[in-house]
Amino acid sequence: MPTTPLRYFNEDVARARELIALATTPPTGTALPIQLRSDLFRSARMFAVAALDGYFCGAYADLVAATIISKTRQDLVILPDWFYEIKFPVRSILQPMRQMPTGVGEWQPEK
Repeated sequence: MPTTPLRYFNEDVARARELIALATTPPTGTALPIQLRSDLFRSARMFAVAALDGYFCGAYADLVAATIISKTRQDLVILPDWFYEIKFPVRSILQPMRQMPTGVGEWQPEK
């Protein structure tokens, strides 16, 4: 399982839970207006949806990139025909190359 997307997912869900906790039980001595509580609940929902979207997009990108890298390293890997039809932004695969140690993936995308 891709660890970075999962870590981001867990962090974002934790933030959503904190918003729910704030809306449910505001700090002692404060009274949140109904509209503000509603906004906090709505914000928490959006954080949760964004966390899930980010996780699936990130995990998908990691898996597709890993598959492509495996295919370039091992010609015997057989990919199904539908894999070649995947619409995928190449930048998502090449971007991590900028973070590799010197001598590996020295190609730099244009800015």
